[in-house]
Amino acid sequence: MNLSVFAKVFNYFREIWFLWVLCLLVNIITFLTLYYKIHPSKSPLALHYNVLVGVESYGMGFNLYFIPAIGLAITAINFVLHRALRNNANFLSFLASFTSLLVQVILLFAVLRLITVN
Repeated sequence: MNLSVFAKVFNYFREIWFLWVLCLLVNIITFLTLYYKIHPSKSPLALHYNVLVGVESYGMGFNLYFIPAIGLAITAINFVLHRALRNNANFLSFLASFTSLLVQVILLFAVLRLITVN
């Protein structure tokens, strides 16, 4: 095989793994942001905030950990899809990894917004 083919394959896998590592890094940042900025406990905190209405629901502070946990579950499901699709559909496997990163960033912004409310 040609050396350029190996270089292309190496660059593809390097880009994909970079996205997965970035997903996990953003998820860890989300967990740590919740832990250090809000200090969730058993006391009631705002769980859902709407720009038009304001705080819509209150609940136990530990329920805020569901936000990054759901992001981690979505990332795990998309990783399984990526592994299943990487040989047949390269674009769909890349789309799964990019979608995971997008979900993690959106959830991080949601947590940052909840910090300003709480």
